[in-house]
Amino acid sequence: MDCTGNYIWLDGAIVAVSDIEEFPSGEVSFYEVIRTRAGVPLFFSDHMNRLNDGIATRYELQDDIVAEVRAGMKALAKHERHDEINVRVTVTFSGYDHTLHICYIPSSYPSETMIREGVPLILYHAERLDPGVKTMNNRLRLSVSSELAGRNAYEALLVNRDGFITEGSRSNIFFVAENGAIRTAPDSMVLSGITRRYVTDIIRKEGIRLVYEAVKESDAGRFRSAFITGTSPMVLAVRSIEGLQFDVADPLIGRLREAYSLLVEQSMSDYKMEDEAD
Repeated sequence: MDCTGNYIWLDGAIVAVSDIEEFPSGEVSFYEVIRTRAGVPLFFSDHMNRLNDGIATRYELQDDIVAEVRAGMKALAKHERHDEINVRVTVTFSGYDHTLHICYIPSSYPSETMIREGVPLILYHAERLDPGVKTMNNRLRLSVSSELAGRNAYEALLVNRDGFITEGSRSNIFFVAENGAIRTAPDSMVLSGITRRYVTDIIRKEGIRLVYEAVKESDAGRFRSAFITGTSPMVLAVRSIEGLQFDVADPLIGRLREAYSLLVEQSMSDYKMEDEAD
């Protein structure tokens, strides 16, 4: 388990990592990775809705997971505060019994240089068996991480058996055509990220044509620019895919990133208000 820091929240209590001999394991784990700033989670309600929806595809929970997670994140922040870090919330099932643990995880955010100059991506031939549900797939995660490190790339785009680019290993991908229309894979082919959903809302409000159609690996060079969305990158320009170059100065990407940043601030404000109301 790649937790970082000195404490985790485990089934209702703060526990020192040094006191844990073995992390919970089971048949299936549902999880969310939530970005936090000074202990305040971004888009908390959205993450909890997706977590609950994922669990509901296989199990019926009686416990109020949202209240447990809120309490756990607050307790974790009191014991160990970070300016900005990702938190992983994991619900693991063994039969119909479950455990909840929350911990900080190693977090890497784009530098100012990456935001300005874009990032290099690679292609990786793999697909999620059930892309709509966020469950642990350690084999894919470790395999992709090794490939990224070996090729000095920021992210890997998954390519399915039919040759379509579906999504990133931990992000969603968008392509911008010469006429300004934006292409992204349909929801049925991807884990529909929370950042992706807000960005598509922004695109529609801006009156930009949005086409839900995956791009063939062989057609990627037909697009003027591309960007990824996700918890850590937010909205980030792509410099290259397997050496194929894209326009990182496309003003459209900058506009989307700026509009999304405003939504981030609003989500933090909403969480603080809900917290005070409790």
